[in-house]
Order: sequence, then C-alpha cells, then structure tokens
Amino acid sequence: MIRRILIAALLLPAALFCARAQQSDIIEQLKAHPEYLSGTDFLCPTGPVALTPAPKGYKPFYLSHYGRHGARYAWQSDMYERLNTVFTRAAEADNLTPLGLSYKQRFDSLYPSVRYRVGDLSRKGWQQQQELASRMFDNFPRIFRKKATVMARTSTSTRCVMTMSSFCLGLKARNPRLDIFENFGTSFLPAILPLDSHNPFREESFPLTPLSFDETWEQYIERTIDYRTILTRLFPDVDRAVPAQEQWDFVSYLYFFAAGMDSLDTDLDFTDIFTPEERIALWKIDDFQFYANAWPTHLGYRPIVDDIVARADERIASGQIGADLRFGHDYTFLPLLMTLDVDGFGHDVTDPDEIPVWCQLQQVPMGANIHFVFYRSKRKPDILFKVLLNGKEARLPLETDSWPYYSWDAFKAYASSIALK
Repeated sequence: MIRRILIAALLLPAALFCARAQQSDIIEQLKAHPEYLSGTDFLCPTGPVALTPAPKGYKPFYLSHYGRHGARYAWQSDMYERLNTVFTRAAEADNLTPLGLSYKQRFDSLYPSVRYRVGDLSRKGWQQQQELASRMFDNFPRIFRKKATVMARTSTSTRCVMTMSSFCLGLKARNPRLDIFENFGTSFLPAILPLDSHNPFREESFPLTPLSFDETWEQYIERTIDYRTILTRLFPDVDRAVPAQEQWDFVSYLYFFAAGMDSLDTDLDFTDIFTPEERIALWKIDDFQFYANAWPTHLGYRPIVDDIVARADERIASGQIGADLRFGHDYTFLPLLMTLDVDGFGHDVTDPDEIPVWCQLQQVPMGANIHFVFYRSKRKPDILFKVLLNGKEARLPLETDSWPYYSWDAFKAYASSIALK
C-alpha cells in the first residue's frame, strides 16, 4: 500500500506538468490561429485533406454523416436589437469614446442588412455546404456512383433544412443522376435531436454524468476576465450605458457579434475592442459553458449512435451503396463527440482549466461534420470503417493495427457498452 501511495505521489506532479504543458500548447495554438477564437462561429474549412489509403483490397461503399448547419446570422433573438439600442442611446447621451463612435459607425452600416436575419443560413453557409459536399464526393466517388442512394434527414430548423438542401445540391452537381431523398419530420428526431422537447421518442432513463468539478460558470468568468474594462473602451460612463447587472451579458454579445462576421459577406471587423488576451479569455469562457452544458447529458445522445449502427448494418446486409446524411446543431454535435469519445472528447475533465485541452470549440464550427466511411473487400468478410472529423481522420478508443481503419464489429461491441455506462 505504501509503495502504491509513493508511486502515485511521484506520478501526480508529472501528470500536472503534462496537463499544464498541454494547456500552454492550446494557448499557443490559439495565438497562432486567431480564427479559432471565433469558437463555434469558426467556419469549417472546406479544402482538400490528405487521407490514408485503405488496406489492400478494401473499397469504400457507404458513408454515414452527421453535420451541423452551415454559417448563419446571429442566433440570439435580441442580439442585433440590443447592440443597436445601447449604442444609439449612448450616442444620444454623448457617452461614446472615439473607439465607441467608430464601433457604432461600423455597426450602423451593417445593421439594416442583419436586423431581420436572426438565425438564418447566410450566403456563405449555403456555399460552404456545397463545398463540403463536393469534397465528400471527391474523396469517395465510388460511394456515389451508379445505383447509389442518399437519404438526407434534418431537424425542422429552417437553417438546417436549407443546409441539407444546399449539401444535396452540391452532391447533385457532381452526379446529376444521383438518387437523393431529402426529408424531415418528428419520426427522425431520435437520429437528429434525441433530447429535443418535441421528440416523442425521447429517452429519460439515460445515465447522467455529473461534472467532476464544483466551480460554476459565473465563478469562472470572474476569475478569467475583467469584462468591465472592455466596456470602458467604448463608453466614458459604463454604468450609464449598460447597467452593472447586464454588463457581462452585453460583453458576451460583443464577443459573439464580432465572431459572427466570419459568416457574413462583409469585411467589417469588430475585434479591435478586445486585446488578444481578452479574446482568448472569452473563448475559454465560451468553451467552459459548452462543456458544462453538454457533459452531464451527453449519453442522452446515444440514439444517434444507435441510428448510425442500424442504418449501416442495413446497407451492409443489402449491399446498397450510398450515404445517410443527418443535419443538426452544435448543441447536439458536441455531446455526440463526447459519447463516441472522438479524439478524446469523452474525457471526464476534473479541472476547469483543462477544458480547452479536451474540448476545443474550433472542432464544432459552422458546418461541423463527422463521417463514418465504410469499406469492404471481395476476399475478406470483415467490414472496416474510419471516422473523419471535419474532413480529417480521427481516433476512437478502439484497438486497431491499421489506424485510421477500425473493425466494424469491434465498434458495435463498443457502442453497446455506451448504453451501460
């Protein structure tokens, strides 16, 4: 017993050092790629990605996909109106700094075009989905050849419906004869939004996974950023412009509004009101909230995994080539990554400062997508598959001697164990 305690005591500092090193690496990565600081407003890249050839004799025949909707306007229903009201009143009260006046002038030039577009898919989002579909086709043309069938399903959100239509249009552009059926409806919710309040098949018995730390989001905010300082750059009298109890919410709107410019057809930049360190702090706060919201109920998204397994087995049994496409939201995509433990997303974080190591929001961008790509051989009975996260080969907690390829039977055994956690 004493020996085990001593070993644990020796290992703990090493583990802490490793965790701190990883945290430092993430911060350096954010500094090198400031586009990541847009968090879930970062646009999923659509360019080509190098992929590992399949083992000899194996050819792709089926693809199972879950994607987040494409780039959109702000999702907060009052964001544009709230910013307009605060800056208009501040201008009328002569309560704007030179930077605040510059911000208002830029905002005013954009406001008419965004005012009534809350939640809508943007033109960039429409184009992005066609580019993602084209990349999928180019990577796996055998899957979409003659006699292939594509089944596409989505949530009832307008931006998701448009995302699905744009994606399928991108596939059709590559093969006009491709058999595609687009659909949405309540019966598809288990495979799209399992915990949606309108899902009549919603399961209530899934195991909860409580957070392994006690710190609240509010406490984390207070020790991570001095958000009032940001407001002093815009308003000489901060409390007159924004009541004290509303100041954090308003700063978060400023952050999300700036991040949302990536999704729109504009060259306007609103990040100059933040220092680089503040943008990283705001990213970390958003990351904390996403993790804290998703982790406790992430196993409730197991029905998506069940659907992936069921539909893949149907294709395998029938020999039918093609794809099943699902389109949803970031608040589903992240817990799905956690449930599958893709690239370590299933790690149970015990220290909030380690959240950025295990849960990086640039992996849940606008247009985020995960692909299960299936391969078979004429000479061997086993089915292989690999996982692509945003186009790149990803890892699962399964043993394999030919990564990124895994045994489908091994995955199904693993998927069954998810239900027992």
